[in-house]
Amino acid sequence: MIKVIQLCRDYLFFPSRGAAQNKESGEIPSNLSIYLVFLLLSLLFYWLKPWNFPDHYAPFPSQSPNFNFWLKVMLWQPPLEIVWILCLLGIMIWLEKGNLFFKITTGIFWTAMPFILIVLYAQRNGISKPFFDIGETLCFAFFIFPLRKIGKSEALPIAGFMLGLNAIGIILFLPMILSVWLNSSSLFNGSQIVGGLWMLWAGMMGLRELRGLRLSRAFLAVLFSLLFQIAFAFALYFMGLVPKEILKALLYA
Repeated sequence: MIKVIQLCRDYLFFPSRGAAQNKESGEIPSNLSIYLVFLLLSLLFYWLKPWNFPDHYAPFPSQSPNFNFWLKVMLWQPPLEIVWILCLLGIMIWLEKGNLFFKITTGIFWTAMPFILIVLYAQRNGISKPFFDIGETLCFAFFIFPLRKIGKSEALPIAGFMLGLNAIGIILFLPMILSVWLNSSSLFNGSQIVGGLWMLWAGMMGLRELRGLRLSRAFLAVLFSLLFQIAFAFALYFMGLVPKEILKALLYA
């Protein structure tokens, strides 16, 4: 327990030092426990908060936001976490070496493609569903090529570190609970923004420690992987695999 608390402290304030502790085995048990605590707190928070907070004018959802609903939402979180980590590993390998301008340009195009397909499909006379499904599948299937270049011993420290960064989500429940008590949507949304920026900073510092990446490449790897995670959630919805209410809840949570 003490070790987990110390890891959380390092992830929050000294991410390079926290990452260094993962270099041998990834500290998977400790980091997994941090992630499970984050999931449990997320389940309790979103279940207990008012259903129309922070969007006070939101219509009542088609699915009642009860415990079972939020449990379904949380069951989608681990697959999204795995996708995020795999995308991070793949993009990290892609950006690690070579001409920075070329890598950034191709990285932007690769990251944008899932969103472009979503826009084209959502239009009234857009692309067909089979074309959309195949296109989205190919966007994520391309990760197979860079992922083949990284071994288990290299991937585990990064995977463990990224799991441990959910300590940021845990600490942010304090201002989020306060925002519900004060009925302040601004405080809630501000907490979400701070959490995203905090995750970018900590992830960037950790990748530099674990892989020796320049900060610019580490920053882009974390940013692109987060965007891919969002695109994956939307792709699941447009493929008919995730209901609209679940998607909205996933984006909030």
